Parts: sequence; structure tokens; C-alpha cells
Amino acid sequence: MSSSFEKPRDVVGGLVIVGIGGLFLLFGRELPVGSSFRMGPGYFPAILSWLMVALGAVIAGLAWRAPHQDGAFGAVPWRALLLIAGATVFFGVALRGLGLLPVLLAVVFATAWASRYASLKASTALALGIALFCSGLFIKGLGLPLPLTGPWLSAGYWSPAAPPPAPAPAADVPAAPAPAQ
Repeated sequence: MSSSFEKPRDVVGGLVIVGIGGLFLLFGRELPVGSSFRMGPGYFPAILSWLMVALGAVIAGLAWRAPHQDGAFGAVPWRALLLIAGATVFFGVALRGLGLLPVLLAVVFATAWASRYASLKASTALALGIALFCSGLFIKGLGLPLPLTGPWLSAGYWSPAAPPPAPAPAADVPAAPAPAQ
């Protein structure tokens, strides 16, 4: 059975976007939407969900109408898939320990490395720009309680703690008498 569309990746991708938008609509239906003059907490998520559904439908519809092309799926880019998924997990795990600036640098480098067209110079500029912009925006601009650099980068975190000094006997307390033999 042959498919009747040229770009099956675009059809599948469009349907996935429609599905994600639909799930956001489904899970966000309990939030009050309000009106455009008095927006509720569900207003912006609902607008974005409907835009995702519409965009996904347009992508899938345009790809479905195009003439058929054989072998449109191609090989799976495993390196890119693993790097992007790993960068997402790394961000969630290491944000509090490393801080926002180093985590963003690492995540942008990892996602840039996922592309075979990225150069070291362009990736470095992109990583520095995004890390500095996001750090300023989220920490300074929005006031989110995120550390710029985390405790994992301090020397005191990794060195063994010195044992606390033994308490000295108090001068005003008389010493206990020695037991008699």
C-alpha cells in the first residue's frame, strides 16, 4: 500500500503538533479563561493550544496535498535525538546544582552539536548569547529564584568537611571530682 503524500514526515509532524495542542486544551480546560480584557490563568495557554492545533493542521494538510515522494523518512538521526533528549534531562537534573548560566551553556552546546552543520565558533557565540540573555531575563528581569552559579561549582561543596572543634570546658563550671579508688 503506497501513501498518497509527498512528505510523510510533515504529515506525521503536523498530526503530532495537533495532538499536543489537543492535549494542552484537554488538560487546561479546568483553568478559567476569562476574556481578552480580563484574562484568566487559562487564557494564554488556550490561545497557544489553538494556535498549535491550527498550525499542525496546516502543516499536515499541505504535506498531504503534495505529490508522492519515495523514501521521504530517511535514516533516524540517533546522535541528534540522544543529544537533545539528554540535554533536556541534564537541564532538569543539574539546574539547582550547577546554576542557570553553566547549565544553559552546556545545553546549547549539546543541542548545537546535534546538528552536523554547526561550527564551534557559531556554537560558542550562540551558547554565550543565549546563556547571558536568559540569565538576565529570568533571574534579574523576572526575579525567578534560580542561582546564576550553583553550589556544585564551589570548592567547599566537594572538599570534605573539617570535624567540628571539641567543645572547651566552661570556666565557671566546676570540674567533676575524680572517682575514688
